[in-house]
Amino acid sequence: MNLMKPSLVAVLLLSLLSMPLFAAATTLPLQFVTPPSLEANPNPAAPLAAVLRFKANQAVHTRIEILNAQSPDQIFNVQDYDEAHSPEQGLVVLGFHAGTQHRIRVSIRNAQGMTLNAPQHLEFAAPALPSEAEAFPLIDVKRFANAPMESGMTIFNPRRRIAAKKVRKAWGAEKVQAFNQNFGLLTVVDTAGNVVWYYAGDARISDFELLRNGHLLYLTHDSRVVEIDWLGNIQHQWYAQHRLQGAVDGAAPVDALTLHHDIDELPNGHFLVLSSEQRNIKDYYTSSLNADAPRQDQTVMGDVVLEFDRNGTVVWRWNAFEHLDVYRVGYGLFNGYWTMRGFSALDWTHANGIMPLDDGNVLVNFCFQNTVGKIDKTSGELLWLAGDPSGWKPGLQAKLMTMQGDEDDWFWFQHAPMITPQSTLLVFDNANIKTRPFNPPVPPAQNSSRVMEYALDESARTIKKIWSSEIPGDPAVVSYSMGSTQVLPDTGNILAGYGFLLDSASLAQQEWTNISLSNAWTRVREYTHDTPAQVVWELTLSAPKNDLGLGWSLFGTKRIKHLGQ
Repeated sequence: MNLMKPSLVAVLLLSLLSMPLFAAATTLPLQFVTPPSLEANPNPAAPLAAVLRFKANQAVHTRIEILNAQSPDQIFNVQDYDEAHSPEQGLVVLGFHAGTQHRIRVSIRNAQGMTLNAPQHLEFAAPALPSEAEAFPLIDVKRFANAPMESGMTIFNPRRRIAAKKVRKAWGAEKVQAFNQNFGLLTVVDTAGNVVWYYAGDARISDFELLRNGHLLYLTHDSRVVEIDWLGNIQHQWYAQHRLQGAVDGAAPVDALTLHHDIDELPNGHFLVLSSEQRNIKDYYTSSLNADAPRQDQTVMGDVVLEFDRNGTVVWRWNAFEHLDVYRVGYGLFNGYWTMRGFSALDWTHANGIMPLDDGNVLVNFCFQNTVGKIDKTSGELLWLAGDPSGWKPGLQAKLMTMQGDEDDWFWFQHAPMITPQSTLLVFDNANIKTRPFNPPVPPAQNSSRVMEYALDESARTIKKIWSSEIPGDPAVVSYSMGSTQVLPDTGNILAGYGFLLDSASLAQQEWTNISLSNAWTRVREYTHDTPAQVVWELTLSAPKNDLGLGWSLFGTKRIKHLGQ
């Protein structure tokens, strides 16, 4: 045993001697090997972004502060990147104000907490917004100081359209349609209405999502799903394999005829999306106004809900034709939605919203059925239907929610239903037409669009209105289509996107048959969850005076905490 002791002592001495050397290696002075430099985003699709590059002598946490060059104490945005993000590969810089000169401060910190500021500030002149009326909307923001506002930034997708009768006639339907549909925008503004990021795409955008990996996902009118980073670079793309436009180079096909309106990322990384199927229906309607009009065989489009993985493989499918009554129809059947997309088909259900629920099931909005339904994702069974109770066949009547209160509390042509954290149902109620064929439609001037909230008792199948965004004395607005809702997590306020608002000045002259000639505008409002509600913040989109009858609408809007990662 004694012979072993000197060798143990030697090992301990060697270990002790090595410790200062190791400590010295990890406390090297923090240095920039190459100083920071800033490059404007090479992708013109997202011009209010830049790329920061530098090299440090060790792994670092990077902090980027974007300042107003004329008022250096005014910080526009702060971004932090941890050691996993390589500054040599480039760090995305976001938060610039359009048409503004900026100063950028960069600092780094190592694992031991040592910090170092870059030796010089960087300068960046953010490009101005497009000046052409058809390229970007006018944005106006009002802040009402009577209630707290949810922090963060607001992202939305402006959509342009032509209303001038002379222009529509001179251009023809095909050119007008191309103008409306071959253009897409995603836009982010701060609370003051400053545009801090936007992305210009090649197709009209419907739903968009912020993915867990920090990227953005959006749906196009031509049945594509596109994943981009904040520089606007396409990372992944999927398309409906049987779409009329054919294959998309480099994209994954999804076994579907269309991909439309709404998409959600699921916890397993898959996507839940709306699709459709067309069928020939015997002895079908030729009018939604005349009950005695002769019947004939018709091609009818019905909605499908799909789940597909990131390879594009469909792993779950639900078909409205197999669960709803194709002969129960609503106004909108002949509106031409699918005709404008190349299909000679009537629009039966017009689903426009889905929501994966915490219990594993799915909420679906059947707009032209004036109905929201809950689907058991395991069996495919409809668990309940909430909406106008008229016209359902006996097998489905048993699924209906019963309104507790006034029948006028039902929603019509609703959008964006969601189950809130309080287990209530929140919808954007366009409140259009307010009846079903073959009753006469209620004129637009007698409608008023709003956000509605309902208490649900799923066991008893009852529903009751408990809140709305209606404010006494507030002028009525009519949203012909679209609309969105969001419960804001910190304040409990409600964010509402108003879709396609009809021209208020000419509302008394409007009919549902001449909507295409109405000047479009839209707004986003943040409401308190009080009764009556209060307007906390409002954003409006419009167009300057122009010969096109150009106007702007939006599919949806969301409040987000931060730009980028």
